[in-house]
Amino acid sequence: MSRMQQRDEKLAATPRGLVGALGFLCLLSLGVILALGLITSVRAAPEVAGSGFEGTDEPVRVYLDPSTVAMTRCGTIEMTVKVQAVGGLWGLQYVIQFDPNLLEVVDANPAKAGIQIYPAEVFAGKATYEAANNVDNAAGRITYGVVMFNPQDEPFFGSGSLGRIVFRPKIQSQATSLIRFEERSCSLY
Repeated sequence: MSRMQQRDEKLAATPRGLVGALGFLCLLSLGVILALGLITSVRAAPEVAGSGFEGTDEPVRVYLDPSTVAMTRCGTIEMTVKVQAVGGLWGLQYVIQFDPNLLEVVDANPAKAGIQIYPAEVFAGKATYEAANNVDNAAGRITYGVVMFNPQDEPFFGSGSLGRIVFRPKIQSQATSLIRFEERSCSLY
């Protein structure tokens, strides 16, 4: 049996409930509230969980971390998009929205044209194709997508980083901004 056939069998064995649970997580648009001012604090939205991969009772979650951040006006806010208890991950995509009047994303790769976030660490050292890594600071939109393409690489199982974002406040007064996954934009496969 070829490696491609083995991979196809593994993917076919992935519980369909996992895919449904992840879709449910993304549909509920997990978010984070940013209160900007003298001190900025970040709090995660309530957790929503689905069933974990086979062999674990841990729920699958996609969320922004840390759940709370405090900083001065002139600092930056670093957030990581994380996944918990995923099984057989070959690729992912998501769109995150933020208020462009209050925040801007700091470019993770100034040598490359455009503005990018830091890539997913769950695929570090593996052959991947980054289908999208674009930030539109004017529209307040982050689009990220990556997929592994070498059938000899094992898919990712467990918990880890799906990308890292560094925000910089654009105003000096107190304000609140919602950072959230765009509805129906988050997919893990």
